[in-house]
Amino acid sequence: MQTIIHAWQTPGSFEALATLPLQEIPHDWYGNDVEPPLQYAMAADEDNLWFLASRQSGATIHPDAEPGNFQPELWKYDVAEFFIGSTETPAYWEFNLCLNGAWWACGFQNARQEDTSLPAPEGIETQGRLTDHEWQCMARIPLRALQGIDLRRCKIAVTSILNTPDQIFLTTADNLEGEPDFHRPADWAMPILVPTA
Repeated sequence: MQTIIHAWQTPGSFEALATLPLQEIPHDWYGNDVEPPLQYAMAADEDNLWFLASRQSGATIHPDAEPGNFQPELWKYDVAEFFIGSTETPAYWEFNLCLNGAWWACGFQNARQEDTSLPAPEGIETQGRLTDHEWQCMARIPLRALQGIDLRRCKIAVTSILNTPDQIFLTTADNLEGEPDFHRPADWAMPILVPTA
């Protein structure tokens, strides 16, 4: 499934991100219907990549997650994620966004091989809203922080882990053989860049 990246000609904002049309991931890794589905949107301006995820459902988040803070192991609980990699090298980034706005990111030099020479990205800004019945989280990631990634030559998989403790796994990746594994860059698709005023 291809992800649309709305290419803004002017600087973006969380307010503008929240008005974009949403894409859906309606099935889990094994093809089971997910109701309600995960909804998401991505956008980019000259300096930033923007990500939004939402669902009309409650959620269970990492107990140590604090809005706006860096927090490892968010994936052990409900989380929205995306993976973005170069089409020219095996390098990629993983970005995890807690539903309350906590976040985590890591650069990899190959599948599951962390690139320890890369620091955690700086300048990330997040927002999150979580109630008993719905959630929405958003992030602004400076493009300069995603070293080695060119949006015109990249591939993306939007992913999510939901329904903790009985976790289900959602992804836009095309090949869903075997056990859930988001770290398979060969299965990610190039995004569609859509110019937006």
